[in-house]
Amino acid sequence: MSRADHAGSFQKGRAKTGGRQKGVRNRAAQQREAEIAASGLAPLDYMLKIMRDEQLDLPTRLDAAKAVAPYVHPRLAVIDSTIRAEVSVSTLTDEQRRERARQLIRAAFAERPVVIEHEPKVIAGRDVSADVSAQANGEQPEEREG
Repeated sequence: MSRADHAGSFQKGRAKTGGRQKGVRNRAAQQREAEIAASGLAPLDYMLKIMRDEQLDLPTRLDAAKAVAPYVHPRLAVIDSTIRAEVSVSTLTDEQRRERARQLIRAAFAERPVVIEHEPKVIAGRDVSADVSAQANGEQPEEREG
């Protein structure tokens, strides 16, 4: 049969006809499977038998275990361990950050009243009791000259 004769039998766009159906084993594979079934011992079973035979030396049993492991235990899948985090960058000035910290501190201490258990002292000839009370209650101390 010439190439020209053979080329005419297949046309592009037409479905494949004839041949082995999809999923059907070829003759060689079918024959090999029939022989294994007739012997009663598949290669996997044979390797497992060697691995479990305690009368054999350890290296032989370990080789059998290595060979049979992929058929008994699947490999672990790779998992995505990427850590994703949202980071926000503040555009506050130093003074704005300080004021925000002061507000947070006041809010934290506002939950419980501050009790001063000692008498405020006079510092540099000035009575600081009013200033201490004001600061303890989250207020700004009065500005005094001097």
